[in-house]
Amino acid sequence: MPFQVKNLQQKLDADSGVKRILALDGGGVRGILTLGFLEKIETLLRKRYDKPDLVLSDYYDLMGGTSTGAIMATGLALGMEVKQIIQLYLDLGEVIFGKRSYSIIPRDWTGFRAIFKENYNSENLEKQLQSTFGEIVFGDTQAIKCGLAINTKRADTYSLWTFANHPDGVYYKANKDIKLWELCRASSAAPYYFKPKQLPIKTRTGKAVKSGFVDGGVSLANNPVFQLFLTATVPSFGFNWVSGEDKLFMTSLGTGNGLLIEDPENLVNSRAVAWASKLPNLFMIDALEMNQIVLQYFGKNHGPADFIDNQFGKLEELKFLKEKLFSFTRHNVRLTQDALSALGFKFDLNKVRSIAEMDHYENIPDLLAIGRKASEQFTETNLPTSFDL
Repeated sequence: MPFQVKNLQQKLDADSGVKRILALDGGGVRGILTLGFLEKIETLLRKRYDKPDLVLSDYYDLMGGTSTGAIMATGLALGMEVKQIIQLYLDLGEVIFGKRSYSIIPRDWTGFRAIFKENYNSENLEKQLQSTFGEIVFGDTQAIKCGLAINTKRADTYSLWTFANHPDGVYYKANKDIKLWELCRASSAAPYYFKPKQLPIKTRTGKAVKSGFVDGGVSLANNPVFQLFLTATVPSFGFNWVSGEDKLFMTSLGTGNGLLIEDPENLVNSRAVAWASKLPNLFMIDALEMNQIVLQYFGKNHGPADFIDNQFGKLEELKFLKEKLFSFTRHNVRLTQDALSALGFKFDLNKVRSIAEMDHYENIPDLLAIGRKASEQFTETNLPTSFDL
């Protein structure tokens, strides 16, 4: 099948045919699980187009993510191969999460650790992001190969900010000179884990504004798929793409869904400070479930229908909308003992609980293996040929 890579302008142009969007969830070190799926997608596309050097920025018109998903999306949008980002996670997981800011405090003393400014040294994270992305700015039309959207949350206004690189976006000129590593650092500043990041933002008139940003995961955009749909179609972001099940195709990938069941009596009697470590997961579970409901409700599914909860089930037979707004495929892994056992991983309960956490760097090899095994279920049919280049 012939293959022609579009340039950035063609990818952003609303009139250049069907559009493909890649949405990557947040989840700390569990992001390497997502890379197992991305590796499979890259392999499938290289085979389909008989192009061994194809990268995902060749195929997708817009990529975006939150937190660890923002880091992956940024690397991919710069034209990196998936294997390069896998190596990045293998190399840097221990550097970023290996040493807590107050290492004398045991990892499981979550309540006591919550009294400190941050649990991990954000300078280590910044150095690694700088080393990876250099001084490339958000408005670099040469280095960035496709549309890019990074989600973070402004801490002083509690508002979700989606930085999108379309030149016609109302805030593009104000933000185009922010460095990519700064945006990724802001997007991954999970409360309790890392301190907030100040960004050199400006108003639409060019006036500098003081700000503090935290992880975009403390919002419904931890799973950013619907936010990316809004980014692609709401005119103020600049893209202004046409919606429709035959016009937009979205690939949505998770970092694993690990619900840790806790003793209700312990929860009721917990001190206020003990809830600090639970807050990111509280938001993330909401984001996972609500975005899955939105996908099933408004989109045409080209993949497996994931179980949401006992109330909603899989929402497989909704008949309320005559016309769907987009097509999609969503893939994730349940990080429970039974689900992992079904994939061939015989972990005890303590190991499963550890894998479900976002900062246990020692689980990175296992998470990659889980992602690769689960990705065996991702097939050609999950990338419909009706959206081919």
